[in-house]
Amino acid sequence: MNRTLLSLIFVTATVGGYAQQRAGIPIGVDFGVFFPTDSTVKSVFGSNWYRVGITPISLQKDERWRFTFDVAVLSQTRFGEKARLTPVTFGFTRSFGKGKTQGARPYVALRAGPYWGSVKSVLLGIDKNQVGLDINGAVGLTFNNAFYIEARYDYMSDFSGINFSGFFLSAGVKLFEFRL
Repeated sequence: MNRTLLSLIFVTATVGGYAQQRAGIPIGVDFGVFFPTDSTVKSVFGSNWYRVGITPISLQKDERWRFTFDVAVLSQTRFGEKARLTPVTFGFTRSFGKGKTQGARPYVALRAGPYWGSVKSVLLGIDKNQVGLDINGAVGLTFNNAFYIEARYDYMSDFSGINFSGFFLSAGVKLFEFRL
């Protein structure tokens, strides 16, 4: 049920956000590192997690706020302790540097949405799936509307008393353009 609800929210927001645009939606994949800030999370699951995500990129074409979304998978297994978090967030991004289509363009992004978490930890006494809230803010640079680097902070609501909030560093590349 939770996955179906998340899928419906994702499709509705994506189609609704881009319905007014005639151009295609440039879709990219990103890879990065997640650094949790909570000491319990770091000691049980480790201080560096890997992140894989899908997001529209190269939307930084002008100096106005534009709809964006982000889907990511954070997964960590350490000494049999397992955690997987999948945030699906929606929001707005804005670039700076009017009229610049080539080279580097800075941008900011603000997003919020649900995350699905699955944690199995003997040390913490948890074997549970749960949906929570993710709110994030990011700063980044796009290069030639085809590649980007980003730093962001995600606040995640507590998961059975555990705080999975933390920092991301990621890089992404455009894969294809999706047309509605």
